[in-house]
Amino acid sequence: MKAWCEGRLVGCEVLPAGAVVPFETMGIVRGALPLWDRHMARLGAAARDLGIVRAELEVPTGLREAVLAEARSHGHDVVRVEVAPAGAVLSWRVHTRGRHVLEGPVVIVPTVARRAPGLPPAHLKALPRSAYDAVLVEARAAGADDGIVVGDDGAVLETALGNLLLRIGAGWVTPALDGRVLPGIARAVLLGQLAAQGERVVERRCDLADLHRATTLVVCNAVHGPRGAVLMRVPARGEAVVAAVGPGVEVLRACWERALAT
Repeated sequence: MKAWCEGRLVGCEVLPAGAVVPFETMGIVRGALPLWDRHMARLGAAARDLGIVRAELEVPTGLREAVLAEARSHGHDVVRVEVAPAGAVLSWRVHTRGRHVLEGPVVIVPTVARRAPGLPPAHLKALPRSAYDAVLVEARAAGADDGIVVGDDGAVLETALGNLLLRIGAGWVTPALDGRVLPGIARAVLLGQLAAQGERVVERRCDLADLHRATTLVVCNAVHGPRGAVLMRVPARGEAVVAAVGPGVEVLRACWERALAT
């Protein structure tokens, strides 16, 4: 972890546990951060909502280039940028890591982990992330890659690591942004691309029945873009289960690549 200080990134201490800090995580693509402006806009909105800034968040000149240089020096391709209050000023903090790529589809499972009171609102990307950590722990303990967040009312919301897209009938369905779902950057990019090419897209309340009747499940975030997913299930005795991703993922991948190239 490094912090922006006088025009460069320098070593810094870890923030206190429980500190409320908005952050953005994004992938480096072909040596660039193509969605940087979108991420900084969302970071600024979260900082305002959390009372960290009162006006528009001013991104330091040169930060983007310094972040790319820091990642390059370690051979990393994923970047996290945080902005935290530090007295009368802001502390911009940067962490880089390598992208973990799964072989095959993302195996997902609904979870019963619940959001504890006092955490940042679910529609803001901010630390602490203990609610999503609990979902991920529960899912991986069951043998899945990611866990589906299910609301107290049975609504399917998102996963611990991204948004959900479901292929139902002739169109795409995604959980509505009702305050319990993060407005993901990849989600917005994909919905915009799909709408632009005439695909049917519906944002609405989803439930477990929708998961099971969907012909294709997709999880998406700004690090990996859209990835085909399958629900975890226990095979019957003697059954060889080969999880298959439904049709349509290639359309989303093309949308994603097109957005990154512009």
